[in-house]
Amino acid sequence: MTTPHSPAGKRITREQQSQLVQAIKQLLSQGKHTSDIKRAINRGYDLSPRSVERYITRARREMIDHLEAPTDQLRSESFVFYLAIINDSRSSQRERLRARERIDKLLGLDTPPHLRDETIFMGLTSDDIKNMTDEELEVAYKKTMK
Repeated sequence: MTTPHSPAGKRITREQQSQLVQAIKQLLSQGKHTSDIKRAINRGYDLSPRSVERYITRARREMIDHLEAPTDQLRSESFVFYLAIINDSRSSQRERLRARERIDKLLGLDTPPHLRDETIFMGLTSDDIKNMTDEELEVAYKKTMK
């Protein structure tokens, strides 16, 4: 793979490429239009519109890949992220506490022990709900909404 460069011939490092893709992901997650993203990236990196389009495509692909990751992998990534906040000496007490709360929630430690393996939904366990047909689930949902 060749390293992209600006029209002036300035090469963009892999780190800059990674930062660029992260910036595009953030703009996409904020609901920005492609044309707005192209303008913003062009101002910051002086890339051709075609190069920016390739980075937008790469950012979208990475976002989709992340969404399609197994739940256990996503849970693991979240756990590692929150743990890094707790272990970072620069984190404030508030940030550490919030990260701890998120870990507790992620692991189900914030739920009373007698409810951890059950769902508060018509007295059904999560396995019961998983095994329900769409019609059965719809009926149960309507009963709870009355």
